[in-house]
Amino acid sequence: MRARVYWAALVGALLILALVTASPILYTLLFALLAVPLVGYGASIFSARRLAGEVKRLTPFLQVGDTLQEEITLKNLHWFPKLLLEAEHQTTPFGTNGKVMTLWPYSSSSWISTKHCERRGLYRFGKLRVTSRDPLGLFNRTLEFGDEQVALIFPATVDLPGFFVPAGHGWTEGLVRGRTFTPSPIAATVRDYVSGDSVAQVHWPSTAHRGKLMVKEFEREPSGPADAVWVLIDLDDRVQGGQGAESSVEYSVTIAGSVAKRFLDAGRTVGLVVNGEEQTIVRPGTGLEQMGRVLQTLALAEPGRLGTILDAANMTAAELTRGASVVIVSSASPSEVASAGRVLEAYGAGVVPIIVEAASFDGAPPARGGSYRLPGTAFDAYVVHAGDEIEQRLDYRVHGHGNVVNVALAQGGGR
Repeated sequence: MRARVYWAALVGALLILALVTASPILYTLLFALLAVPLVGYGASIFSARRLAGEVKRLTPFLQVGDTLQEEITLKNLHWFPKLLLEAEHQTTPFGTNGKVMTLWPYSSSSWISTKHCERRGLYRFGKLRVTSRDPLGLFNRTLEFGDEQVALIFPATVDLPGFFVPAGHGWTEGLVRGRTFTPSPIAATVRDYVSGDSVAQVHWPSTAHRGKLMVKEFEREPSGPADAVWVLIDLDDRVQGGQGAESSVEYSVTIAGSVAKRFLDAGRTVGLVVNGEEQTIVRPGTGLEQMGRVLQTLALAEPGRLGTILDAANMTAAELTRGASVVIVSSASPSEVASAGRVLEAYGAGVVPIIVEAASFDGAPPARGGSYRLPGTAFDAYVVHAGDEIEQRLDYRVHGHGNVVNVALAQGGGR
């Protein structure tokens, strides 16, 4: 727009001078200047013809803390050179990044765009905006290539090898030990056939070797619903502190995802309850698919005022079977967390509270140590402050946990 103003001012000045002086040179310059827009307009049209562009995401799995890489390609499919094209890739939440380039006839240009994933949630990408201009900048044409695509940036997780939860049968992780005749993926041993055994459970190689019928005994499957681990994350925004990555909300989400991953990796059944902008329940499950469901739910979770930690505890209690464990992740006051824990304990659950101290994210000095017993309860709480290393803060072997469990059992993995 500014170039057009300058051009119009120059044409006006030449016109006045030419009329006043009647100089042939000034008239020649005036007519040449009037022809410039026609040439520029034609150049802008040809520069925008037969272009193709695409955006390809090179990083398949996106998680907070990772580096996102994309390949952006622009092609000239025409004989006319494309001079000084402005290519912009529009994304959310990373904004716009661009490049100025010249494409000679039937050539292409590709470059790698790199971004650091700092925030979980939806990532929108794929639209490429290309602007062509004439050499003087009087005219421009804008084209868009590609369709908007959506991906999820999952929350960060950390390894928690020293984190344990109590259940109806004591502190544990991984497999529930014991033999069963019910088929499962884990065959433990063989024994003599007795009347009533299913023929389907006959172990034919051992039968052939020993000359008598032998049947398989199975290890119990890891963590049935009766000893599921539930993760209750409280994102009530009335009790949160800090902003962005250094906030109690983001620490809570990282802790919840890490706890779920810790027990899913150990073969446990894990469920999730989110209390925030919405109250969401992910039913207990196992394996990678359940990990995906948990991380997806946490990636989209936002703080809100739909209910308190006590409301969320009552909702969770309705889902429990006796012998289950519940890990509470909350920034509510110790008395509120204690009340929620008592509700869950009344339903037979083993409770481990993790308090993310909101005041420390607003600049206040830490008010509590690494762990302490909640008032009026028999269970202890871990405490996480701003700047803490979560994997160390949630390590039983570093901070201990009251007198509930002896250290030898914890270090032995509860087996």
